Amino acid sequence: MQTVHYPTGRVYGAAQVLMITFTPTDDIMADVPAMFVDAARNIRGTVTVFGFDATPNTIGPAVLAEYDAGRYILA
Repeated sequence: MQTVHYPTGRVYGAAQVLMITFTPTDDIMADVPAMFVDAARNIRGTVTVFGFDATPNTIGPAVLAEYDAGRYILA
């Protein structure tokens, strides 16, 4: 498992920085669950992204897009 911190540039009383935990994969078409914690909004959840987005450099925007679209399960 790997954890990254993704600052979204948004402020909800405090800066929104998503803490994202996921397992990178070499299978670019795999469904990869990514758990996130949004401390600024007190929300924890899980989203699913494609394997090609499951890298430390690309996971943040992918998780934020799913989160913004409401495609997450509360944890």
